[in-house]
Amino acid sequence: MNTTPRISIITPSFNQASFLERTIRSVIDQKYPNLDYWVIDGGSTDGSMDIILRHQDSLTNWISQRDRGQTDALNKGLARVDGDIVAYINSDDVLLPGSLEQIANLMADGKKPWVVGGCRKIDAHDNDLGRFDHHAPRSFADYLMHTDGMLPQPSCFWSRKLFLRHGGFDTSLHYCFDYEMHCRLLASGHAPLLVDRDLAAFRFHNESKGGSKPRQFGLERLIVAERYANRLPLAQRLALHRNIGYRTRLYAIEAARESAGPGLWSTLLRKPWWLASEDIRRALWHDNRSPAPARKAA
Repeated sequence: MNTTPRISIITPSFNQASFLERTIRSVIDQKYPNLDYWVIDGGSTDGSMDIILRHQDSLTNWISQRDRGQTDALNKGLARVDGDIVAYINSDDVLLPGSLEQIANLMADGKKPWVVGGCRKIDAHDNDLGRFDHHAPRSFADYLMHTDGMLPQPSCFWSRKLFLRHGGFDTSLHYCFDYEMHCRLLASGHAPLLVDRDLAAFRFHNESKGGSKPRQFGLERLIVAERYANRLPLAQRLALHRNIGYRTRLYAIEAARESAGPGLWSTLLRKPWWLASEDIRRALWHDNRSPAPARKAA
Protein backbone atom coordinates (compact mmCIF):
# COMPACT_ATOMS: atom_id res chain seq x y z
CA MET A 1 0.00 0.00 0.00
CA ASN A 2 1.26 3.46 -0.91
CA THR A 3 1.59 5.56 2.28
CA THR A 4 2.73 8.78 0.60
CA PRO A 5 0.01 11.44 0.33
CA ARG A 6 -1.65 11.67 -3.05
CA ILE A 7 -0.79 14.95 -4.78
CA SER A 8 -3.03 16.32 -7.52
CA ILE A 9 -1.52 18.74 -10.04
CA ILE A 10 -3.64 20.58 -12.61
CA THR A 11 -2.14 22.25 -15.68
CA PRO A 12 -4.57 24.58 -17.50
CA SER A 13 -3.36 25.22 -21.03
CA PHE A 14 -4.32 26.99 -24.22
CA ASN A 15 -2.00 27.36 -27.21
CA GLN A 16 1.17 27.14 -25.13
CA ALA A 17 3.02 24.54 -27.19
CA SER A 18 6.25 26.53 -26.87
CA PHE A 19 6.39 25.78 -23.15
CA LEU A 20 3.91 23.00 -22.41
CA GLU A 21 6.33 20.09 -22.72
CA ARG A 22 8.73 21.69 -20.26
CA THR A 23 5.86 22.13 -17.81
CA ILE A 24 4.65 18.53 -18.13
CA ARG A 25 8.14 17.10 -17.80
CA SER A 26 8.83 19.21 -14.71
CA VAL A 27 5.96 17.34 -13.05
CA ILE A 28 6.31 13.78 -14.32
CA ASP A 29 10.12 13.66 -14.18
CA GLN A 30 9.93 13.99 -10.40
CA LYS A 31 8.78 10.36 -10.34
CA TYR A 32 6.55 11.06 -7.39
CA PRO A 33 4.95 7.69 -6.55
CA ASN A 34 1.40 8.88 -5.82
CA LEU A 35 0.76 11.55 -8.44
CA ASP A 36 -2.63 12.57 -9.85
CA TYR A 37 -1.83 14.79 -12.85
CA TRP A 38 -4.40 16.38 -15.17
CA VAL A 39 -3.89 18.63 -18.19
CA ILE A 40 -6.98 20.71 -18.95
CA ASP A 41 -6.62 22.16 -22.44
CA GLY A 42 -8.96 24.77 -23.88
CA GLY A 43 -9.02 23.37 -27.41
CA SER A 44 -5.53 24.35 -28.55
CA THR A 45 -4.69 24.45 -32.26
CA ASP A 46 -0.93 25.05 -32.05
CA GLY A 47 0.42 21.53 -31.62
CA SER A 48 -0.27 21.27 -27.89
CA MET A 49 -2.31 18.12 -28.43
CA ASP A 50 0.71 16.36 -29.94
CA ILE A 51 2.62 17.10 -26.74
CA ILE A 52 -0.23 15.95 -24.51
CA LEU A 53 -0.66 12.70 -26.44
CA ARG A 54 3.08 12.08 -26.32
CA HIS A 55 2.93 12.11 -22.53
CA GLN A 56 -0.58 10.79 -21.92
CA ASP A 57 0.67 7.54 -20.36
CA SER A 58 2.23 9.61 -17.58
CA LEU A 59 -0.94 11.63 -16.99
CA THR A 60 -3.93 10.58 -14.95
CA ASN A 61 -6.06 12.05 -17.70
CA TRP A 62 -6.50 15.08 -19.93
CA ILE A 63 -9.29 17.14 -21.47
CA SER A 64 -9.22 19.27 -24.61
CA GLN A 65 -12.35 21.31 -25.25
CA ARG A 66 -13.35 24.94 -25.48
CA ASP A 67 -13.87 26.55 -22.11
CA ARG A 68 -14.57 29.94 -20.55
CA GLY A 69 -10.99 30.66 -19.63
CA GLN A 70 -8.34 29.69 -17.12
CA THR A 71 -10.56 29.69 -14.04
CA ASP A 72 -13.12 27.49 -15.77
CA ALA A 73 -10.35 25.07 -16.74
CA LEU A 74 -9.04 24.97 -13.18
CA ASN A 75 -12.47 24.32 -11.73
CA LYS A 76 -12.95 21.47 -14.21
CA GLY A 77 -9.74 19.99 -12.90
CA LEU A 78 -10.68 20.51 -9.26
CA ALA A 79 -13.94 18.63 -9.86
CA ARG A 80 -11.97 15.60 -11.08
CA VAL A 81 -8.86 15.32 -8.93
CA ASP A 82 -8.77 13.05 -5.90
CA GLY A 83 -5.51 13.96 -4.15
CA ASP A 84 -5.00 14.86 -0.51
CA ILE A 85 -2.94 17.85 -1.69
CA VAL A 86 -3.79 20.09 -4.66
CA ALA A 87 -1.78 22.57 -6.74
CA TYR A 88 -1.82 23.96 -10.24
CA ILE A 89 1.10 24.77 -12.49
CA ASN A 90 0.41 26.91 -15.54
CA SER A 91 1.46 25.64 -18.94
CA ASP A 92 4.49 27.91 -19.13
CA ASP A 93 5.70 27.56 -15.52
CA VAL A 94 7.62 24.64 -14.02
CA LEU A 95 7.95 22.73 -10.78
CA LEU A 96 11.50 22.42 -9.52
CA PRO A 97 13.10 18.99 -8.89
CA GLY A 98 12.14 17.41 -5.59
CA SER A 99 9.33 19.84 -4.86
CA LEU A 100 6.59 17.20 -4.63
CA GLU A 101 8.59 15.08 -2.20
CA GLN A 102 9.24 18.18 -0.09
CA ILE A 103 5.54 19.07 -0.05
CA ALA A 104 4.59 15.50 0.82
CA ASN A 105 6.91 15.59 3.82
CA LEU A 106 5.49 18.92 4.97
CA MET A 107 1.79 18.21 4.48
CA ALA A 108 1.47 14.48 5.12
CA ASP A 109 0.12 14.93 8.65
CA GLY A 110 -2.77 17.09 7.42
CA LYS A 111 -1.98 19.87 9.90
CA LYS A 112 -0.66 22.33 7.32
CA PRO A 113 -3.49 22.91 4.80
CA TRP A 114 -1.73 25.71 2.90
CA VAL A 115 1.98 25.79 2.14
CA VAL A 116 3.86 28.35 0.03
CA GLY A 117 7.44 27.73 -1.03
CA GLY A 118 10.01 29.90 -2.69
CA CYS A 119 9.62 30.67 -6.38
CA ARG A 120 12.20 31.53 -9.02
CA LYS A 121 11.67 33.81 -12.01
CA ILE A 122 12.75 32.50 -15.42
CA ASP A 123 12.58 33.75 -18.99
CA ALA A 124 11.40 32.04 -22.17
CA HIS A 125 14.73 30.20 -22.46
CA ASP A 126 14.81 28.98 -18.83
CA ASN A 127 17.39 31.56 -17.77
CA ASP A 128 17.13 32.39 -14.08
CA LEU A 129 15.98 35.96 -13.36
CA GLY A 130 16.16 35.85 -9.59
CA ARG A 131 13.77 34.98 -6.80
CA PHE A 132 10.40 36.24 -5.67
CA ASP A 133 10.59 37.74 -2.20
CA HIS A 134 7.81 35.54 -0.87
CA HIS A 135 6.46 36.45 2.55
CA ALA A 136 3.18 36.43 4.41
CA PRO A 137 1.36 39.77 4.87
CA ARG A 138 1.63 41.49 8.24
CA SER A 139 -2.14 41.89 8.21
CA PHE A 140 -5.14 41.25 6.00
CA ALA A 141 -5.39 45.01 5.39
CA ASP A 142 -1.80 45.11 4.12
CA TYR A 143 -2.56 42.29 1.70
CA LEU A 144 -5.69 44.02 0.39
CA MET A 145 -3.79 47.29 -0.07
CA HIS A 146 -0.97 45.49 -1.84
CA THR A 147 1.50 47.05 0.60
CA ASP A 148 2.76 43.78 2.04
CA GLY A 149 2.66 40.07 1.27
CA MET A 150 3.93 38.02 -1.66
CA LEU A 151 2.44 34.56 -2.15
CA PRO A 152 3.62 33.32 -5.58
CA GLN A 153 1.04 31.08 -7.19
CA PRO A 154 3.32 28.41 -8.75
CA SER A 155 4.68 27.42 -5.34
CA CYS A 156 1.29 27.33 -3.53
CA PHE A 157 -0.05 23.98 -2.36
CA TRP A 158 -3.36 23.42 -0.59
CA SER A 159 -5.14 20.52 1.03
CA ARG A 160 -8.05 19.33 -1.06
CA LYS A 161 -10.26 19.61 2.03
CA LEU A 162 -9.55 23.35 2.08
CA PHE A 163 -10.85 23.71 -1.49
CA LEU A 164 -13.91 21.61 -0.72
CA ARG A 165 -14.65 23.85 2.26
CA HIS A 166 -14.10 27.20 0.57
CA GLY A 167 -15.02 26.55 -3.07
CA GLY A 168 -13.16 26.77 -6.35
CA PHE A 169 -11.81 29.74 -8.26
CA ASP A 170 -14.00 32.72 -9.15
CA THR A 171 -14.79 32.44 -12.87
CA SER A 172 -15.66 36.16 -13.10
CA LEU A 173 -11.94 36.93 -12.68
CA HIS A 174 -9.33 36.51 -15.39
CA TYR A 175 -6.12 37.72 -13.76
CA CYS A 176 -6.31 37.74 -9.97
CA PHE A 177 -8.37 34.67 -9.17
CA ASP A 178 -5.46 33.21 -7.17
CA TYR A 179 -5.23 36.48 -5.20
CA GLU A 180 -8.97 36.30 -4.55
CA MET A 181 -8.59 32.73 -3.28
CA HIS A 182 -5.80 33.87 -0.96
CA CYS A 183 -8.06 36.69 0.31
CA ARG A 184 -10.89 34.22 0.87
CA LEU A 185 -8.64 31.95 2.91
CA LEU A 186 -7.01 34.76 4.89
CA ALA A 187 -10.43 36.28 5.66
CA SER A 188 -11.51 32.86 6.97
CA GLY A 189 -8.60 32.71 9.38
CA HIS A 190 -6.21 30.51 7.37
CA ALA A 191 -2.58 31.56 7.23
CA PRO A 192 -0.03 29.91 4.90
CA LEU A 193 3.05 28.14 6.12
CA LEU A 194 5.99 29.64 4.23
CA VAL A 195 9.02 27.46 3.54
CA ASP A 196 12.35 28.76 2.30
CA ARG A 197 13.00 26.07 -0.31
CA ASP A 198 12.32 27.01 -3.93
CA LEU A 199 9.54 24.78 -5.25
CA ALA A 200 8.61 26.27 -8.64
CA ALA A 201 9.54 28.82 -11.28
CA PHE A 202 7.33 31.50 -12.82
CA ARG A 203 8.07 32.23 -16.46
CA PHE A 204 8.11 35.80 -17.79
CA HIS A 205 7.65 36.15 -21.55
CA ASN A 206 5.99 38.53 -23.98
CA GLU A 207 2.71 36.63 -24.24
CA SER A 208 2.18 35.93 -20.54
CA LYS A 209 -0.52 37.88 -18.73
CA GLY A 210 1.96 38.80 -16.02
CA GLY A 211 4.37 40.18 -18.56
CA SER A 212 1.96 41.88 -20.97
CA LYS A 213 -1.07 42.99 -18.91
CA PRO A 214 0.16 44.64 -15.68
CA ARG A 215 -2.67 47.21 -15.65
CA GLN A 216 -5.33 44.54 -15.95
CA PHE A 217 -3.79 42.70 -13.01
CA GLY A 218 -3.76 45.89 -10.98
CA LEU A 219 -7.33 46.88 -11.80
CA GLU A 220 -8.72 43.45 -11.08
CA ARG A 221 -6.81 43.32 -7.83
CA LEU A 222 -8.51 46.56 -6.77
CA ILE A 223 -11.91 45.05 -7.58
CA VAL A 224 -11.10 42.06 -5.39
CA ALA A 225 -9.75 44.24 -2.57
CA GLU A 226 -12.94 46.31 -2.52
CA ARG A 227 -14.94 43.10 -2.31
CA TYR A 228 -13.27 42.26 1.01
CA ALA A 229 -13.16 45.79 2.44
CA ASN A 230 -16.10 45.18 4.79
CA ARG A 231 -14.05 42.52 6.59
CA LEU A 232 -11.82 45.27 8.01
CA PRO A 233 -12.28 47.58 11.01
CA LEU A 234 -13.51 51.05 10.08
CA ALA A 235 -10.12 52.82 10.19
CA GLN A 236 -8.48 50.18 7.99
CA ARG A 237 -11.48 50.17 5.66
CA LEU A 238 -11.18 53.92 5.13
CA ALA A 239 -7.45 53.58 4.50
CA LEU A 240 -8.13 50.81 1.98
CA HIS A 241 -10.67 52.95 0.12
CA ARG A 242 -8.18 55.82 -0.04
CA ASN A 243 -5.57 53.40 -1.38
CA ILE A 244 -8.02 52.02 -3.97
CA GLY A 245 -9.01 55.53 -5.07
CA TYR A 246 -5.39 56.62 -5.43
CA ARG A 247 -4.40 53.55 -7.45
CA THR A 248 -7.50 53.83 -9.62
CA ARG A 249 -6.66 57.43 -10.51
CA LEU A 250 -3.15 56.40 -11.49
CA TYR A 251 -4.48 53.65 -13.75
CA ALA A 252 -7.06 56.01 -15.26
CA ILE A 253 -4.44 58.64 -16.08
CA GLU A 254 -2.17 55.99 -17.55
CA ALA A 255 -4.99 54.56 -19.65
CA ALA A 256 -6.03 58.01 -20.86
CA ARG A 257 -2.47 58.78 -21.92
CA GLU A 258 -2.53 55.62 -23.99
CA SER A 259 -5.66 56.80 -25.83
CA ALA A 260 -8.42 55.21 -23.82
CA GLY A 261 -10.89 57.09 -26.02
CA PRO A 262 -12.97 60.29 -25.97
CA GLY A 263 -15.77 58.55 -24.09
CA LEU A 264 -13.61 58.14 -21.02
CA TRP A 265 -12.41 61.74 -21.11
CA SER A 266 -15.94 63.19 -21.43
CA THR A 267 -17.15 61.00 -18.56
CA LEU A 268 -14.29 62.13 -16.33
CA LEU A 269 -15.03 65.79 -17.09
CA ARG A 270 -18.70 65.36 -16.25
CA LYS A 271 -18.26 62.99 -13.29
CA PRO A 272 -14.76 63.27 -11.78
CA TRP A 273 -15.91 61.28 -8.72
CA TRP A 274 -16.28 58.29 -11.05
CA LEU A 275 -12.52 57.84 -10.61
CA ALA A 276 -13.14 56.52 -7.11
CA SER A 277 -15.80 54.02 -8.11
CA GLU A 278 -15.67 50.38 -9.10
CA ASP A 279 -17.34 51.28 -12.43
CA ILE A 280 -14.19 52.84 -13.84
CA ARG A 281 -12.04 49.92 -12.74
CA ARG A 282 -14.36 47.53 -14.51
CA ALA A 283 -14.52 49.76 -17.60
CA LEU A 284 -10.76 50.16 -17.80
CA TRP A 285 -10.26 46.45 -17.15
CA HIS A 286 -12.71 45.61 -19.95
CA ASP A 287 -11.29 48.16 -22.40
CA ASN A 288 -7.70 47.05 -21.91
CA ARG A 289 -7.92 43.30 -21.56
CA SER A 290 -7.17 41.09 -24.52
CA PRO A 291 -10.14 39.33 -26.20
CA ALA A 292 -8.77 35.94 -25.14
CA PRO A 293 -6.49 36.27 -22.10
CA ALA A 294 -3.45 33.99 -22.15
CA ARG A 295 -3.41 31.28 -19.53
CA LYS A 296 -1.19 32.95 -16.99
CA ALA A 297 -1.81 34.15 -13.46
CA ALA A 298 0.32 36.07 -10.96
